[in-house]
Amino acid sequence: MPAEQDRIATLRQAAAAKRDAAAARAEAGIRALAKTGQPVTFRAVAAAGGVSVDFLYRHPGLRARIERLRGDQRAPARNAPPAEPASPGASSVVATLTARLAELRRELAETKAQLAAAHGELLALRRHPGNAASGDGSSPPSATTPR
Repeated sequence: MPAEQDRIATLRQAAAAKRDAAAARAEAGIRALAKTGQPVTFRAVAAAGGVSVDFLYRHPGLRARIERLRGDQRAPARNAPPAEPASPGASSVVATLTARLAELRRELAETKAQLAAAHGELLALRRHPGNAASGDGSSPPSATTPR
């Protein structure tokens, strides 16, 4: 039994070292993003640090730091005064593109809602295989059941 306990202790130490190394890589990723002025997001930190997004969400210290940095980056953008357009023609182009972007976002939201509804229907049909056979109209339900 002592040999087994030694193996368990060694595995725990290795897991702790791996977790600490991942946290150090994530910290380095946060510093690199902040230094270059890039947005600090969970995905960006995960890519820069070579760690998973799940690891960042589960690590309370890193999660709080990323959320704080992300919030700090958004705050000045909300309080900044709107920029003056360079020319009247530019403002109409911006307005047109902004309206088109809003329209496309609405369409995308509607499409996602339709996709979610279709996905839900498919899941419901898979849970009840008898419904799929009776719903297609190709054969009566009694023909699909073995005798």
